[in-house]
Amino acid sequence: YAAPRAEKAHGSAWIEGVAILICVAVVVLVTAVNDYSKERQFRGLQAKIETGHKFSVIRDGEAVDISVTDLVVGDIARVKYGDLFPADGFLLQGNDLKVDESSLTGESDLISKSTQCDPVLLSGTYAMEGNGKMLITAVGI
Repeated sequence: YAAPRAEKAHGSAWIEGVAILICVAVVVLVTAVNDYSKERQFRGLQAKIETGHKFSVIRDGEAVDISVTDLVVGDIARVKYGDLFPADGFLLQGNDLKVDESSLTGESDLISKSTQCDPVLLSGTYAMEGNGKMLITAVGI
């Protein structure tokens, strides 16, 4: 009686292997679908941020809010507290403007900007205090 049981055990051993392979395939498929869904959501959010982000510029003597993708070199932009600079530029006029450049330099202290001392404003930094006007000198990546 022992011999037939051994044959049954060997005959059904492949079922365990197939079950493990199916489980692994299901886990991989679910993970891939989940990652794809998250990536699509992230890309949609990123596109919404890029197209929805407005910046105030002065064109033809009037203040106009435009998308950051429409900024051009030579625009005069109005900078205020909380703005993320979408382009590089020079400070033309400033009222106690302090900038957070930690994303570029790692320095956590706010940097004071003035037309005489340090007029360079860099893309990706934030205006944390004050306001002013800047001349856009470089756009894009």
